[in-house]
Amino acid sequence: MLPKSEHSGRTERDQHQPDDLQGLAKASFEIAKALKQVSSPLGPGLAAPVGKVAAARAAVRQFLAAELEAREIRITKIAPTDHGGTGWTAEAEILAPNLEIKMLGLPLTQEVLERERYTLELEADLTVRSYENRGPDE
Repeated sequence: MLPKSEHSGRTERDQHQPDDLQGLAKASFEIAKALKQVSSPLGPGLAAPVGKVAAARAAVRQFLAAELEAREIRITKIAPTDHGGTGWTAEAEILAPNLEIKMLGLPLTQEVLERERYTLELEADLTVRSYENRGPDE
């Protein structure tokens, strides 16, 4: 008579594999749970991106989406400030709702978006110091 492990077509190693996978899944869950508790300049529950440029890019995206209701964001330039500070300068193109049409209250089947270009300056802690609408043609 064959041992029980050979009846099922599984080796002894295969019988231990589900436990290993469960342990791996549990460890992954614990890591994800810990990352949610990391404080971040981007807000509670958001893990900070790796690297200073990535963190600045994420702060720019978050600001444009929250404050200007940008639907799409394309960052065209991001660099440390020129004047010896520890902040960042960024340029971005966004698609945002057309406020004039929104104010008219016309019943539309699609939202009308317009392309806008912005220049932003960020402090070292990634808060926005200033921003300027450069218009669509500059």
